[in-house]
Amino acid sequence: MFLVLSSLATMSQEAKPKTSSVEFYGFVRFESYFDSYKGLNAANEQFFIVPLYAGVDANGKHINETPTYNFSSMATRLGVRVSGPEILKAKTSANIEADFAGDLLNNPAMLRVRQANAVFSWTKSSLLVGQTWHPFWSGKVFPTVGGLNTGAPFQPFNRSPQIRYDYRPSSKFILSAAMVSEFQYKSYGFSKIDAMDPKLMTYSDKSECYNRNAAVPEMIANVEMNSGGFTIGAGSSLKYIKPTLYTVGQDTKKYVSDELLQSLSFVGYSQYVKSKFTIKAKAVLGQNMTHLNIPGGYGVKSVDPTTGAMTYTPYNSMTSFVNAVYGAKYQVGILVGYMKNLGTKDALYNFGTEAIPSTVTPGLLPNIASVYRVAPSFALNISKLRLVLEYELTSAKYGTGSIDIKDGLYGSAVNATNNRAQLMMMYSF
Repeated sequence: MFLVLSSLATMSQEAKPKTSSVEFYGFVRFESYFDSYKGLNAANEQFFIVPLYAGVDANGKHINETPTYNFSSMATRLGVRVSGPEILKAKTSANIEADFAGDLLNNPAMLRVRQANAVFSWTKSSLLVGQTWHPFWSGKVFPTVGGLNTGAPFQPFNRSPQIRYDYRPSSKFILSAAMVSEFQYKSYGFSKIDAMDPKLMTYSDKSECYNRNAAVPEMIANVEMNSGGFTIGAGSSLKYIKPTLYTVGQDTKKYVSDELLQSLSFVGYSQYVKSKFTIKAKAVLGQNMTHLNIPGGYGVKSVDPTTGAMTYTPYNSMTSFVNAVYGAKYQVGILVGYMKNLGTKDALYNFGTEAIPSTVTPGLLPNIASVYRVAPSFALNISKLRLVLEYELTSAKYGTGSIDIKDGLYGSAVNATNNRAQLMMMYSF
């Protein structure tokens, strides 16, 4: 009896074959930073995009040219990676990742989802379903900097729910196709229209509804080649939004609007890695890329006087960066970025007069003419600890005076420049 019981106990303690494994990861991230000019930003100014021009006072001094500082740990991150069983002859995995940045603009310092996706991997292909980086993020080709903005607005910055299929005809090539919706990074549209008058329209709001109401997800195709230390890739995007559900006619009645805005965008990127040296470059040319944190938007092109029905024309923007980094334990790097507003595709509708034109241009600072940034940095990497000291000079040129209805640009401009010094500490686990 003793031998039988001992045998049963031994059998019950035998390890069962695992069908999945779970790995936790993350980091504690602390940032201290000083700015000379208030900016368009999120997360209590931690995510800095561009200096925000707010006019001048009676003495000609820029209102937003005031020193500010902050300490923050809200970018602290926690994630879990799951390696699962084989399903449909595919290796399966999942990734769930969160931080404490919350709704970056309205309600920071709360838990939010960053990534939540499942991946099915076959020999030459894979299918990702869930939220992850936008395909224009371009995998590993993004700037290595100290700031949380990771190079925005020169680097497209967006994580969204999507369905993405990757095909690898060889070890060097990847062909990708994706359908992407909007979630935390959104387009602009009209939330309220009382009459076809700019003063009686609310169009500064952003929402994922404008993309959802178009009933067509953003469609993206990409090709990438990897050989040795080289990576070269290119992609294109087709996006639709429905800026409003209704307009208002001369009779003050509402009329359903079915008009969509179509936007095309293109990206090209490259990277070279050798030993301790890495250089990356990317350029994006596109329309209405506000969901990628790139200034721009669109304008009203025409208005039907009877029903108020509107058509639209997108702003064209070009943005690019070059980022070089050298070192391992001691690391030096520099980012140089440039963004240019190329104006609207078509002429804008003039709601005002020839002498005093008035237009409607929803978007993310469509009055910015250009932006540049120079950001050198020094980093110290010791085991799981990373310290980065970075200086970031960002200067934006804002259009002033009367808008030119031919292209949505301005004849004169004023510069707004921010100097940011920041120290970032990250302890990974």
